[in-house]
Amino acid sequence: MEKINNNKSNHLPWPLLILMGIGGIIIAALSTGLVALVAQDHLIVYGVLSMAAIVGGIVVSQNDTDVVSMLVALPLFIIGFSFGFIAGHEQLTLTIALQIAAAVLSFIFSKSHPCRQVLICYALVLVPLFVVSYFDVWFLHSLWATRSIQIWMFLITILYMGFFAATIKSDWFSNTILADYLKTIRFAIAVIISTVEIRFIHSDIIMFSIFFAAISCVIACLLIRKFVSGKQQIIGYALALLCCASTAIYPSMAIPFLGMLLSFMILDYLCVVIFALVFIEGISWFYYDLDMLLINKSYLLMASGAMFLLMFYYIKRVTK
Repeated sequence: MEKINNNKSNHLPWPLLILMGIGGIIIAALSTGLVALVAQDHLIVYGVLSMAAIVGGIVVSQNDTDVVSMLVALPLFIIGFSFGFIAGHEQLTLTIALQIAAAVLSFIFSKSHPCRQVLICYALVLVPLFVVSYFDVWFLHSLWATRSIQIWMFLITILYMGFFAATIKSDWFSNTILADYLKTIRFAIAVIISTVEIRFIHSDIIMFSIFFAAISCVIACLLIRKFVSGKQQIIGYALALLCCASTAIYPSMAIPFLGMLLSFMILDYLCVVIFALVFIEGISWFYYDLDMLLINKSYLLMASGAMFLLMFYYIKRVTK
């Protein structure tokens, strides 16, 4: 019993954990600034310090105490990855690839749960950045909307959405190192997909939205089949088809709608909210990005809204 109490005392409530994390970020920022003032333009120094800080973070994170993890290990990881970017900024694609490898290895060898959560999120974020850097495109660059970038981001979205869906079957990961991090993975993927699809996939490539709308229709029908039978099931299928078809007019509506359905299947309400907010943002983007008269866009949105209202009424009716 005493051992259990000691283990519990090592882990902070999430508000204090967030507070400690903010403190760790401040410590990392101050330490990075002070070292940068001394090292200045000596890239070799940054490279050596980067490796030393990451190794130090792994060593310190062997202690599973949250206070030590947030105030010592987390700053070391932040400093290490920051210095790594500074040292390799001239070879950005290679640098990001090395950062991905370092983040994965740090995740494997660390024992601190909070640090592992941060590291796995960081590794997932770096994958789209690797693709962007490969095409020599950065955040404010005018080539953001090139077809090649959009296609690659579409493929990454498919990969991530598939991984998101796979986490629904938690027993698949029961014997892996990822078993305790499925919720973190879903959260990170929801945020990344939301950013990627809003920034890169709002375009006239209608096949993107048709692809995700078709998957959404299949999932919606599976959900209906699970709770409804008989004549009402056929009505539900028809309404699901119409609702999903209405999202097929624009990728920034189809992708978050699929995310909402997947999140609802496992009652992950945080991800439902994230995808719902992006769905609303996608509707606003629809007005400015699609080459169509505003009045025609209004008619499409009104029709889509009517379909979703009918679906809402149907759900309320069959779940009484």
